Amino acid sequence: MKKIAVIGAGSTGWSVAAELSMRGYEVWLCDIFGKEEYSHYEVAVSLGGSITGNTVIRAVTTDAEAALKGAGQVICCTISNADEQVAEYIAPFLEPGSAVLLSAGNLGAFVYRRTFERCGRRDVTVGETSGNLFSCRRTGEAEVFFGGAYDVKNVAAFPARDTAGLIEAFRGIYELRAVDCILEAAFNGPNLLSHISLIVVNAGAIESCQGTYYSFKQAICPSTIAIADRLWEEKKAVMDALRFPCGPSPSANFRKYADPSIHTFDNFKALSGPNSMQERHISEDVPIIGCLFLSVAEALGVKVPLYRALVTVASAINQTDYYREGRTLERLGLGGLKGKQIAEYFMTAE
Repeated sequence: MKKIAVIGAGSTGWSVAAELSMRGYEVWLCDIFGKEEYSHYEVAVSLGGSITGNTVIRAVTTDAEAALKGAGQVICCTISNADEQVAEYIAPFLEPGSAVLLSAGNLGAFVYRRTFERCGRRDVTVGETSGNLFSCRRTGEAEVFFGGAYDVKNVAAFPARDTAGLIEAFRGIYELRAVDCILEAAFNGPNLLSHISLIVVNAGAIESCQGTYYSFKQAICPSTIAIADRLWEEKKAVMDALRFPCGPSPSANFRKYADPSIHTFDNFKALSGPNSMQERHISEDVPIIGCLFLSVAEALGVKVPLYRALVTVASAINQTDYYREGRTLERLGLGGLKGKQIAEYFMTAE
């Protein structure tokens, strides 16, 4: 069996590890943020929702060296806020010639590449998918729930010339489709628009909810659909300026989720959260992909007043200056890029 290392023991990490294990791969799931050292072997897991069954993960461990030894493919499923920390931690243990794939990278491949080079690792390929590999939750100690089955993912490497090699490294494991660069992949990921359009204006409902909140079941209404469409118009203006294709507005799916006669998305609507305004729907998506979007729009000279307003409101709610702390061109050391230079850089950088 091919050994695959999955980094990050949150919902996505457990779900990716379980699904790969069920397909016969030897999967080592590395809990990079474990508070205590441990290694458990032959861990039984049950899968529910859109993917069902039972499987055994070869190992769940905090030992990154053991997890990465002999693994030619590495899938990182950690929060984007910790990209530099994770890349620095795994760099010494990566196999020469291995391929690192970030699930919903949010331009994380740029951070990983820069960190790997600083650590002297120029012998690995790194890239990211547009959106998470799966919409999923960890619902128990050894139980995961899938909101949908796997669908082909757009992907790009950094530098972009490595994209074909990244796809080849994961051939037979995942069906991946090349896009021009990681910036295109990041901005066409669903979380750029879907979470901020639903969560910020529903803060009161989320904070006063007495049980579990389900955003894709409870937060969708004519108002949030209208917000999603207006945000998409702003995104389309940015993508046009970058000369990238622009995915559709999330409102098309929102309308399907809200239609009681459509049951195709019942598992997706059963995905829980957020239950507070401090969860990753805000604390990751706003400072990482949201503020990157704002900085690119500004460098292009494209006005995005509604998106900027929602980031400002989210910052006020959590009393945090997300733009100052977030992932922007300036903080990535790319503040000198303007206009067409932005797309050119991500498509041609070596």
